Amino acid sequence: MIVSICGTEGSYAETAALEMLGEGISLLYCNSFQSALDSVENKRSDYVILPVKTSNSGYVSEVNELLSSGNWRVKQKFGLHTHHCLMAVKGQELTSIKLVYSHPKALQECELYLSKLNVSLRDFYNTAASAKYVAENHLLNTAVIASKQAARLYGLEILAENIENNSDVTTFYAIIPR
Repeated sequence: MIVSICGTEGSYAETAALEMLGEGISLLYCNSFQSALDSVENKRSDYVILPVKTSNSGYVSEVNELLSSGNWRVKQKFGLHTHHCLMAVKGQELTSIKLVYSHPKALQECELYLSKLNVSLRDFYNTAASAKYVAENHLLNTAVIASKQAARLYGLEILAENIENNSDVTTFYAIIPR
């Protein structure tokens, strides 16, 4: 079974897909919600898993707009607890961080923590993709918000854990069949 997700290895969507459907699936990583839906429509995957809502910051408007504009049928919904970490290239100190990349929802979910830092924020299409970008480009004075799994996968050092505004953040994902 091939399952499309928006994101890359180490993403929360990857974790959700593996928890929902098991380790035996093949994942097709897409760089947008639209391309993930297109992969199902074009029969390159059997299912797509998309985040539809978070308990902390509400509906994922882009996903809900895409789903309402097409003839999509949600097979199942699934909640995944989300714990965000601030991470950077190894050897960076928290005080040296000037810029933080992440998905807009993750930045919003961590705004209380981030407001205490003197940093600029930059949107990135996916939390794990932002981790990969910072690691591959060895960006100094730059951090990302992503999962512990992304930190391990991309060799980043965790500077702070559980930085979300609410420690009980749940992201709800929809499984959508072909």
